[in-house]
Amino acid sequence: MIRTIYIVIFLIFIANSSFSQEKIDSNFIYTVAIAPNDTLGAIAIFQEENIKSLLDKKIKVNEERPYQFGYRLQIMSLTGANSRDDVNMEKAKILMTYDNVEVYIVYNSPYFKLRIGDFRTELEAVHYLQAITKDYPQAFVVKDKVNIPYNIEKQKSKQSVEENQ
Repeated sequence: MIRTIYIVIFLIFIANSSFSQEKIDSNFIYTVAIAPNDTLGAIAIFQEENIKSLLDKKIKVNEERPYQFGYRLQIMSLTGANSRDDVNMEKAKILMTYDNVEVYIVYNSPYFKLRIGDFRTELEAVHYLQAITKDYPQAFVVKDKVNIPYNIEKQKSKQSVEENQ
């Protein structure tokens, strides 16, 4: 009995100390490291300027990249003479039926594929798949490059600023 009490107290102590750690954004490690601070001491980083410029460039490219790898739902895959028209008709039907969903037509010869959604995780895609299963029982989850919503919003705001100038 006393042993279990000691174990519980020890586990509570360990859990409490693990929550007390500070989290620092890794993108700003250089600025945090070289900033003068009374409590952390002084850190001097000796490196070529090219390294910092390459890291800055990589961060900028990743921020501007309009996609990442994620998941979409494949609704249909058709081949044949009228497959493009059939896929476009189904796309229009989906856009009228479901709000706030992006619809994509992918052409991989000889197939026209209709895919919907921009899901970061497979769990999000499966959750949405369950919602549309009654209308599209043949739909399934596929791995694909997906658009990143916050980067799309940045690009739209950047374009609107450029148009206003």
